[in-house]
Amino acid sequence: MWRCKLNNFDEDLDDKSEENNEEQLEQELNGESDDDSNEKIDNIPKNQSQESATENNDEEIINNVISKKEIDVQNGLSLKSEISEEELLARQLRDFHRNQIEASLYVAGRPLSIEELSTKLEIPKKEVEELINDIAFDYLDRSTSLMIAQIGDSYQMQIKSEYAEKVSKFAKGGAIAQKYLRTLTIIALKQPILKSLVIKIRGSGAYEHVKYLEDNGLIDSVKKGRSKELTTTNKYSEMFGLPTDKEELKRVMIAQLGLDEITSEPEEEPQELENNEEE
Repeated sequence: MWRCKLNNFDEDLDDKSEENNEEQLEQELNGESDDDSNEKIDNIPKNQSQESATENNDEEIINNVISKKEIDVQNGLSLKSEISEEELLARQLRDFHRNQIEASLYVAGRPLSIEELSTKLEIPKKEVEELINDIAFDYLDRSTSLMIAQIGDSYQMQIKSEYAEKVSKFAKGGAIAQKYLRTLTIIALKQPILKSLVIKIRGSGAYEHVKYLEDNGLIDSVKKGRSKELTTTNKYSEMFGLPTDKEELKRVMIAQLGLDEITSEPEEEPQELENNEEE
């Protein structure tokens, strides 16, 4: 009985041995071996580590590229910032010049030429011309009682006519309303001129104009017959930068306003105006 069992056991071992041999033979026929299997097993973690290293290198390259782009963007923004600062400074300087011109027109109380503004404020003529036009258009668009009037080649800050009547009682020099300025210009160009003739040219409202101009020391009046003879004063000449000599003053004004030579007006006084004058 034991012999039978031993024989069976030996047969089993022989069978297993044969099976292993067959498997080994099959592996050898397929070009595989235990060493190759081991190498495959060893290669698996190596390939994984290589892939991981490759991914790390790719990430590093990408990060470097991104960093470079960020630096380029920052440099670009810095350059733009520097340009913006320069533009900002230029605008601030231009605004300062504009405010200087506006303030000069306000305090002068007389027409100022481009030449005078440029010389005294030390601003280039071209810029003065541009800025004074900007100011003039700004006053037209703005809801304000003031305006910038061009008188020949000069500019003056004035009160709009619709506000002049009410505020004239407060004025002592300074800005002159357009309606007063027109009457004053006629007197200056045609002086000596009779008050009655001024009223004939400007209408009955000139009574109040003449009174305003006298009260502010811009004209003198001398009794002549039933009317008065009107002339400008030295204050007027100083205010508007004109000669004190009357004939020279007229020549300068004619040249500035681009007018033809002023002809003398007849001094006959219309009877209907003489009777209505308030002396």
